[in-house]
Amino acid sequence: MEPKLGWVWLSQSERMAAEASLDDAGLEGTRDELGFGVIHFAYADLFFPGTSVQHTSLRYVWFIAWALEEMAQRSPGGDFPEPMFREIEDRTGHRLIEHYGRGDRTGIIGGRVLRKGGSPVSKPSAIYWSALRTWGLLAPLPSTGIAPYRGDLDRCWDQLTRRDRLEVDAAGRGNFFLDPPPMPAGWSRKRGALDFELDADKLEGERILAAWSRLGYPNEAPLLSRLAARRRCAPDALNSRAVRQLCTDDEKRKLDRADQAASLVCIARAIYVAMVGDLKRTDGATVPAPDAMLATALADHADKALTLDLDELRDDVTAMGRLRPLLATTQEWLSGDRGDYSAMRPIFLAREFDLKGDRAFLLQGSVDRRAQWSPFEPRPLTYRWERVARFLDELAPRA
Repeated sequence: MEPKLGWVWLSQSERMAAEASLDDAGLEGTRDELGFGVIHFAYADLFFPGTSVQHTSLRYVWFIAWALEEMAQRSPGGDFPEPMFREIEDRTGHRLIEHYGRGDRTGIIGGRVLRKGGSPVSKPSAIYWSALRTWGLLAPLPSTGIAPYRGDLDRCWDQLTRRDRLEVDAAGRGNFFLDPPPMPAGWSRKRGALDFELDADKLEGERILAAWSRLGYPNEAPLLSRLAARRRCAPDALNSRAVRQLCTDDEKRKLDRADQAASLVCIARAIYVAMVGDLKRTDGATVPAPDAMLATALADHADKALTLDLDELRDDVTAMGRLRPLLATTQEWLSGDRGDYSAMRPIFLAREFDLKGDRAFLLQGSVDRRAQWSPFEPRPLTYRWERVARFLDELAPRA
């Protein structure tokens, strides 16, 4: 029997690690050496369920639907045609490149690899599948009554696509999706420009809006849904007045804590960069002094970081665990003269060692590893706002 590579459903902690590792620079463009991702995930999943730092465009949702529909037509029944799926996803990427050109930062998943003639390891279907389930876009499986996981494609392909079933249930077009928009003319062509603009005539955006409106039912829909229902371009910032007007009083308090935590994280990151830089200079390397970065972080974020109540943060971020001592000692340092930070190094080291073991940069013996390290600009958490803002802009009606 030919061996097959299967897919498994990840736990919350594994999903967090996978999302961080998929991004070249870590969560939100900054390396997450101290595990601040637990705060990022808690608030991002609360405000914007199903989203990911790896998402680029909403239309990938329908690209996946149409790929599966095409496969059901070309290869019904039998084993799931994984090579065909890979070929269609790569073909889609090449057609997007044909439209957007060969520059980076166009939102094409795996674009760099595709431009070099390769096939990306991380496919759009893998990156978006959790969103498809969370947003309620996938049809429940007859055998389980729940939306399929990615691994169910292989297990249920024969059952859901064989000809005799399709003849009985012709309305089951697409098989895995609930009411997908019609496949565009020429979808299966190998060439021909393809773009990310949602087709208003085929209600591509409206179908996503309808799915989001059902999130949280029968309770309050998440902030993601309420923002999208405005049908306007994204507000300037997550904590802007336009966003807060849509929030309940409890959400406003959580939004404030998220904002305060983002500032505290930025300062803690700046201190960490300074600590590793100090050690690297002790190793004999030349590293720019961290004073400017730390001074900028303090000027921009210190006042807000000091207002954060860590007990209330723990209520929002249940997985915070051993991150709390690091945040507490950072606040204590901020409330003092903000001078020497060396006394905090054991607490920062303990946190980094918990996450990375002997790969921790703050270990005295990590000279060789620090030789490859370079300072990075510390940034506050933004809770996927940049990705969500693009989604909102895509859903806004065109002038």
